[in-house]
Amino acid sequence: MPTTLRRFVRFAVVGVIATVTHTAVFSTAIEAGGVEPVTANALAFGVAMLVGYALNRRWTFAAQGAQGVRLWRYAVGALVGLAVNSAIMAAVVHGAHGSPYLGLALAILLVPPLTFALNQYWVFRPRT
Repeated sequence: MPTTLRRFVRFAVVGVIATVTHTAVFSTAIEAGGVEPVTANALAFGVAMLVGYALNRRWTFAAQGAQGVRLWRYAVGALVGLAVNSAIMAAVVHGAHGSPYLGLALAILLVPPLTFALNQYWVFRPRT
């Protein structure tokens, strides 16, 4: 399997793990901790982002060194993905008055390739 395809598959697996982490932290915070949902979501996003960073750094991209720089770049990339995801949802639901599930489907198709490219060519690119 070509390197870029293998990395994309690994990136997708890490995305699933991060999503499960997000869901677990969110649910636990609300159900066991009585945390307000928006606060719980922000906490869960942060934890899932750190899990995604650690797995992508080690397994997907096998990046060495520059952890501080890479972590803030990863955070920026995650926030870009969140912003694009939110823009797609707003355009579909509020602009086109479409189903939020259409917005979700479009975001699932469009956002991962964008965030993969950010990670491949900016966050985890080999230092020269």
